[in-house]
Amino acid sequence: LEGRIQEELRQLDMPKVQFSIQFTEEEMGPGGMDSVRFLMSANVGEALRPIQKVASGGELARIMLALKNVLAEQEAIGTLVFDEVDTGVSGRAAQKVAEKLAQVSRRKQVLCVTHLPQLAAMADTHFSVEKGERDGRTYTEVVLLDRQRRTAELARITGGSKVTDALLESAGELLDGAEAYRETL
Repeated sequence: LEGRIQEELRQLDMPKVQFSIQFTEEEMGPGGMDSVRFLMSANVGEALRPIQKVASGGELARIMLALKNVLAEQEAIGTLVFDEVDTGVSGRAAQKVAEKLAQVSRRKQVLCVTHLPQLAAMADTHFSVEKGERDGRTYTEVVLLDRQRRTAELARITGGSKVTDALLESAGELLDGAEAYRETL
């Protein structure tokens, strides 16, 4: 298990991380009799330490993705749900997370809530979820986006409220790149 998780973390742009699972038996109590600790070292030369003491938000997000993927391979789980698995991740690491999710989606159904354009662009199907108010009531609207609306949504989450031609062009390139990557899978 540790070796598979380590390999997943390498693919998620964490090539130097060391990961270990420590099992210890304890006297039977309300929490059972097994104690499990996840240990890691993100930097070369550092000792393994409890993950909650050393991992950043981005590292925790990628570790969770790696764990879920490895565990899903072991079980007959058909759908994986990730709610903002990209927290604390940006740039190259975000692209690696997007690529890993695309790979997983070829074997399992993946539902992902995200605010990162790299992840949203990689989706086979993209919905926009909007919350609003009408007649004094809150409502949620879920809309399936076509290519044009996806481009506009990616531009919006990249640049904020002012969507420019440059942002739209960049969003289109992001979609093209994601399509090209998915075709290699």
